[in-house]
Amino acid sequence: MSDQDNVAFLTGGDSQSSNKRSLYERNGVAVCSQKKALIIATSVFACLFAFSILIAFISQTDCPCLGQGDDEDDFDEFENAMPRQPKASNGEPYPWNSLRLPDFVRPLRYNLTIHPNLTTYYVKGQVSIEFTVDKETEFLVLHSKNISITDKTLEESNGQIMNITEILEFIPGQQIYIESLQPFMKNHNYTLKLRFTYRLSTELEGFYVSTYTTPEGDKRVLATTHFEATHARAAFPCFDEPHFKARFKISIFRDRFHISLTNMPVANTEDAGFYMGTGLLRDDFEESVPMSTYLVAFVVCDYHKKSMVTQNQISVSVYAPQHQLNRAEFALETATTLMDFFENFFNVSYSLPKQDLIAIPDFAAGAMENWGLITYRESSILYDPLETSSAAHQWVAIVIAHELAHQWFGNLVTMRWWSDLWLNEGFASFLEYVGVAYVRPDWAMLEQFVVDKTQPALALDALASSHPISVEVRDPSEIEAIFDAISYSKGAAIIAMLEGFLGRDTLRSGLQLYLLTHEYQNADTTDLWKALSDTSPAALHVKSIMDTWTLQMGFPLVTIERNGTDIYARQDRFLMSSSNDTSNLPTSKFNYKWYIPLSYRTNRPEDGVKQVWMNMTDVAFTLPEDAIWFKANVNQSGFYRVNYDKDTWNALVAALINNTHVFSPADRASLIDDAFTLCRSGVLGPELPLELSLYLKNEQHYAPWVTALESMQNWARRLQESAAYKLFLQHMQGILNPAATRIGWNETGTHLQKLLRSEILSAAVMFGESTTVRQARRIFSDWMNNNKTVSPNLREVVYTAGIKYGGEQEWEFCWSRYNLTAVPSERRLLLKALGLASDPWLLQRFLQASLDRNMVKPQDLKLVFTVVASNPEGRLLAWRHVRANWRRLQNALGNSTAALGGLVGTVTSHFSSPYDVEEVSQFLKALPRRWGQHRIMRQSLENIQLNAKWVRSNERMIATWLKEHPI
Repeated sequence: MSDQDNVAFLTGGDSQSSNKRSLYERNGVAVCSQKKALIIATSVFACLFAFSILIAFISQTDCPCLGQGDDEDDFDEFENAMPRQPKASNGEPYPWNSLRLPDFVRPLRYNLTIHPNLTTYYVKGQVSIEFTVDKETEFLVLHSKNISITDKTLEESNGQIMNITEILEFIPGQQIYIESLQPFMKNHNYTLKLRFTYRLSTELEGFYVSTYTTPEGDKRVLATTHFEATHARAAFPCFDEPHFKARFKISIFRDRFHISLTNMPVANTEDAGFYMGTGLLRDDFEESVPMSTYLVAFVVCDYHKKSMVTQNQISVSVYAPQHQLNRAEFALETATTLMDFFENFFNVSYSLPKQDLIAIPDFAAGAMENWGLITYRESSILYDPLETSSAAHQWVAIVIAHELAHQWFGNLVTMRWWSDLWLNEGFASFLEYVGVAYVRPDWAMLEQFVVDKTQPALALDALASSHPISVEVRDPSEIEAIFDAISYSKGAAIIAMLEGFLGRDTLRSGLQLYLLTHEYQNADTTDLWKALSDTSPAALHVKSIMDTWTLQMGFPLVTIERNGTDIYARQDRFLMSSSNDTSNLPTSKFNYKWYIPLSYRTNRPEDGVKQVWMNMTDVAFTLPEDAIWFKANVNQSGFYRVNYDKDTWNALVAALINNTHVFSPADRASLIDDAFTLCRSGVLGPELPLELSLYLKNEQHYAPWVTALESMQNWARRLQESAAYKLFLQHMQGILNPAATRIGWNETGTHLQKLLRSEILSAAVMFGESTTVRQARRIFSDWMNNNKTVSPNLREVVYTAGIKYGGEQEWEFCWSRYNLTAVPSERRLLLKALGLASDPWLLQRFLQASLDRNMVKPQDLKLVFTVVASNPEGRLLAWRHVRANWRRLQNALGNSTAALGGLVGTVTSHFSSPYDVEEVSQFLKALPRRWGQHRIMRQSLENIQLNAKWVRSNERMIATWLKEHPI
C-alpha cells in the first residue's frame, strides 16, 4: 500500500481500496441472473461433495490441519477453545486444530502503522508482514483478537498479487487462517498486508486507555500497551509466539499536542493533514532489531522527560506527566548507572540506541521490560525523598534493576516457549538484587534476598499443587498462571545456589557465552546449562545437577542425625500436604531426588564453611571432636529445608539464646523459617518455634525479624477462633514491647534499621502492644488535627494505628487524603491502612468503593481485598464480597484466570476451619472447569486444608505452652 493510501485509511479519508468489503462483513448482497445462479449452485454442490470425500480421507491421516494432530500439538486441556473439530466464526470447519501456530511459516519483518484516536478511542491500523516458509504450503495461520480486518492482500516478493481463496477466524484460539490459490514455495518470501480497526481496550492489556488527573483537576488520556504474554494479537494481527522473532518498523499518527514512543527512536516526523478538525503528525520510527511480539510497545501521551547518557552514549530517558517529573530523578540516575553495570557484568553491549522508562497511571504489573521502552506502574518508578518510605524507595530500585536485566536476559536472548519463562524471570529476579547491591551497597540487598525470594518460593513449592520451574504450558490461561513465585523466586533462588558452587566469575563467563551464542535468537534451559558447563573450570555437568531442580516440582528436606562426631544426612521430598495419600501426585523421572550442595558449619570459626554433595543420595561425614553445634544450609543458600534430631535442635537454640551473633542474620532467619515451616507441616510440634521466638527480645537485625513476624502473624490469623488466640497475642506483645522500645521512633540508623523500625512498630500496632499503639495514635492525631508531617518511614505504622483503633472520623480523613494525594507510594499506603478499620460498615463501604474504577484503580483491587481479608473484622466480608461480585470482578480484572485465582487465594488464605474448606470447595466446584480446576484455585483450597489441619493438631499444645511460659 502506498503512503497516500496509508494516510487516507488511518485518518478516515477515502482510498482506492475503500470499496473492498470487511473480512467479517455479513451484510453484502450479491445479484446475478437465474442461469448463472443455477450454474453456481451446481458447482457448489459438486465442490461440497468433493470436499466431504476429501475430509473423510484426511481424517484417517496424521495431518495436523484436520482431525487429530500430533501429541505435541494436541491441546485438549484448553476446554472449549480447541475442540477436536474446531469451528470458525462463520460456522465452517476450522482447518488448523492446534493452539500453537505452524512452525513452517516465519515472519521476518513487520511494517506497522497505527492511529489511536484518544477522543473516540477508535484505532485504525495496517500491518505488512514479510514472511518466509520452510516448506511448500497453501496456508498460513496467525493471531488476531477482537480486531476487525477491513482489507487484505497477499503478495509475492516481486509484488505479484496472490489470490486468497479462504480466510477463517477461530475466536477461541485467537487465530486467523489464510489460504492461497497459489502455493507458498519453500524458502521464498511473501508479504501479507492487512488493514484493521478496533477500539482501545479499557482492560490493562493489549492497546489500552489510561488516564491521569493534573493538579488543576484536568483529566488527561493516554494510550499505552501491555503485550506479555499473549496480548500483542489484540493490537495488531501477528505471529504472537516468542520464537517468531522479527524486525519492526512502526509509524504512529498522533495529535500535535501529544508525543508518541515505541521501542526505537523517531527517524522523522511528517505533517499528516487534519482529522476531525485536529492537525495530525506521523512519527516514523527506526527499524528495530529482531525481537518477539510481546516486547513491542507504543505509547501516545502528553508527557515530558528527563534524560541522561551512559558511558557508551546510550540515551536514557524517564517520561512522566509534567507534575510528576520531579519524582523521576532517582529512577533516571539509577537506570543510567545500572545500564553501565549490566553491560560490564555481561560483557555484552546494549543493543539499541536508547532506553526509555515511562510511568503509566493504570498498569497491572509492577513493570514490563519492552525493549527500549520499559513501562512502569507509577509507584514502581516515581520517588519523592520527602514523601516516600525507605521500603518504597528500595522497591523502585529493585523494579528498575529487574527490567533492565531483562534487556539482556529475555530480550536479547528469549526463551523459545513460555515453558521456560523462568529463564527470563528467574534471572531477572536474581540480577535485580545483584544490580541494586552495586548501586546501593549500604542496603545489604543480598542478605534480604533470602527473605524476599528464597522463603516465599519454598512456601509455595511445598504444596502438592505446585509445578516444576520448567513446566509445559499450552494455552494463554496456563501461560498466565506460571507468572508466579516458582518462575520468579524459585528461579532466582536456584541461580543463587548455582552461583554458590560455580562461583560468580564462572557464572558471568557462562552467561556471556550464552548471550553471545544466542543473541537475537531463542534458547531453552538446556542451552544455558551447556554454556555454564563449557565455562566451568571444575568440569561440572551442570545440566545433570540442575535438571533435578528445574524438571521436577518441590524440593528436598534434608534430615540430620548426629551420633557423636558422625553425621548422617538423608534427603526426602518435602511436601506440606494435608493428606498422607500421595498416589495422585505427579511422578518424577528423578524419583524426587536432587543433587544437593549441602553446606554446613560448626561452632569452630577456623573451619569456615564446608560442603558435601548429596548426589541424589544420602550422605555421611564426620565433624571435629570439639564441635558443639552443627548448622546446615549456611545462610539458607541452598533451596532446601533442614530438620535436625532433637539434641541438635536444642544445641542450636541454646547457642542462639546464649549469643545471638554466633550465627549470621541469614542463618538466624533460616533457623526460624525451617522451624515454623516444619511445625506447619507436622514434622515438628509448636514447642520448638515458640522456644525459638523467645530469643527475639535480643534480636536487632532485619532478616530474622521479618522472617519471624511473617510466621507469627500467620499463626495469629489461623488461631483467631481458637482458645490459644488471646494467649498468643499476649506472648507477642511481650516480645514486641522491648523490641519497639529499643528501636524507637527517631528516624536514625542504616537503611536496614529504618526498614526494621517500620516492621517492628507495625507488628506491635497490629498485635495491640499498648505503648506503641498510644504513641502511634498521638502522632496520627497531630497529623489529622494540626497538619503535622509524619516521617515517611513511620507513616504505615501511624496510619494503621489511626484507622484500626480510631473510628469513622479517622477513616474519612484518610480516605480524603487518598483522593487528594498525587504521590503513588502515599496512595498505596493509605489504601492499605483503610482496609484495617475495626468497623464492618466502613470495611463494606471500602470494598464497594473498590469496584468503582474512578475511586480505586483496577490494578489496586487485589491490595484492597488483601488488607480487608487480613483484618479479623473483614475476613468474611471480603470473601462474601468476592462471591457476590464475581462477574464485576471478572470484568475489572480482564477475565484473567490468574488474577481472579490470585484474588481468591488472597481472600481465603487465612481460613482455617473445616467449614471454610467445605464452603470454598463448593464455590470452586460451581465455577466452570477452567476456573475451578485452575492451579491457583487448587493452591487456595490446599492452603485452607493445611490451615485447618494445623489448628486442629496444634491449638491445645500452643495454649498449654503459652500458659507454662508467660512473658
